[in-house]
Amino acid sequence: MAALPFPTDKDQVFYWDDELKGFGVRVTKSKGKEGTKSYVVRGTANGKDRRYTLARCNHMSCEEARKLAQAKLVEMHQGIDPQHRKKELLATSETLQEIVEDYLKNHRTKHGELSPKTKADIVSCMSNSFSDWLSKPVANITKDLCLKRFRERSEVAPTQANLAFRYLRALLNWAREKYATSDGQYTIFISNPVSQLFKKGGLAKLNPEKPRTTRIAKDKIGQVWQLVNRFATSIEFIDSTQTSADLVAFLLLTGTRLNEACQLTWDRVDLKRCPATFHLANTKNHNPITLPISSVLYEVLIRRYEKRVRGNKYVFPAPSGKKGYLSDPRALLKKLSEAIDGHIHPHALRRTFEDMAQLCEVNSDQRRQLLNHLASDVHGQAYANNPDPAVLLPAVEKISLWVVGQAEQI
Repeated sequence: MAALPFPTDKDQVFYWDDELKGFGVRVTKSKGKEGTKSYVVRGTANGKDRRYTLARCNHMSCEEARKLAQAKLVEMHQGIDPQHRKKELLATSETLQEIVEDYLKNHRTKHGELSPKTKADIVSCMSNSFSDWLSKPVANITKDLCLKRFRERSEVAPTQANLAFRYLRALLNWAREKYATSDGQYTIFISNPVSQLFKKGGLAKLNPEKPRTTRIAKDKIGQVWQLVNRFATSIEFIDSTQTSADLVAFLLLTGTRLNEACQLTWDRVDLKRCPATFHLANTKNHNPITLPISSVLYEVLIRRYEKRVRGNKYVFPAPSGKKGYLSDPRALLKKLSEAIDGHIHPHALRRTFEDMAQLCEVNSDQRRQLLNHLASDVHGQAYANNPDPAVLLPAVEKISLWVVGQAEQI
């Protein structure tokens, strides 16, 4: 073996045995260092040409490799594909936990890797719904097991059961593709057991989910604004409460999503521009947008700027924690909810913004832009999409003044 030369004009070269047809050595070159020499066997399985690597030449003697090659040739003659068999053995030993970790690390969408929130959701769903499956081989998951678990989880948390099984379906598809052979044969899950379960006419259907409709009632908006201003400006409240109040004010006056508002940094806020603007770079729909700041919101942000924390880049800084920004104004929202005898959460503020925009007769195209929803028709995609914040300024000004007017009527 030592005498076999490394290729100089190609990536690899094969040397075939005179004694056993199909047995040989593959010699490859490598940039910057010596290449490798490996024993290989070539044959036909189920009418398809197959080449299989047996071992590195320095890991096995030639005689041992020849015997192994002979055994592989017999298997191929019997219709056993060595590539398929190798993938199958690997697939049957990998656990669901290992598939989850591989998926989180390597799966890519058209926008890149999974978001931190999606990763956290997957981990949470797997832990809550399939904790006893995580350490077991993923190949052991069957349609019957899925049916039993889905029914169990549906009795406890129907909506979470739906989400958990959507993620499980994606993970099992990942496992199928990971261990598919080069010609597309699946070594595990000839069909995805979750897909089989929920197919048309299948044994189960996803639980019905009601659209969420929570929002602040029109006659309570003024009261909420009064309370938010009190929490934001009164010296009787600590800094974190004041920051939470300003964050809630921002959400109500802009309709932005909580994660997008929480992570807003000062370098994306321009209070000197005319009109003043803020820029959302990392949005849920991957559509960066620059929006105008109304006169009412301007006062909120000036207040925030005057209280900015040295060394902290966020508009709504957290007093502690690794993130650096306030991620959840839950405590303040609870107080507001109790005050109006309702339920206020971040997305309810987004729906309320849409309601207020309608009451202020803001047209549907501008409402869509302000909420950063992608247009579904040609008109919205190609025409009603002016990116100039000045075009949207009258709309946000009208909405903000309407909110203040509601509070003044109390």
